[in-house]
Amino acid sequence: MINLRIGFVLIAAHFILSGCSSITDTIAASSQTFTNVSDSSSGSSTNVSKDSSPSASNIHQAIEFAKINWMNLSANMSQGKGAHLVAIADLLEVKKNQRLVFYQMTQQKFTHLFNKGQATPTELIAQLQQEIKKL
Repeated sequence: MINLRIGFVLIAAHFILSGCSSITDTIAASSQTFTNVSDSSSGSSTNVSKDSSPSASNIHQAIEFAKINWMNLSANMSQGKGAHLVAIADLLEVKKNQRLVFYQMTQQKFTHLFNKGQATPTELIAQLQQEIKKL
């Protein structure tokens, strides 16, 4: 758990220092790294196919990502585009052929997803998961 938090702090620092141009590559790589670390520390092996729901590790990472990047993520979702929105789609394992619909949905349902400004990162991710099932 502590390693995961340290990792997200390092990711956030990387974004601040280098800008957002490499956000999706970094998130994808760190997502895999944290999944490997958490799996090896628990002694289990996880193999999630792209056709199934995101792993618990990815859901946790999505929540942490939303906490750290709340303002940027909300701005991207209100526009239906942006690097932070792509990163959350990666973490939630939205299929490549559903990405455009996902991005449009976040824009169209922005107020609902953020519960008129009252949603927490955990609630937002849960709402996104429900909407992804409908895609």
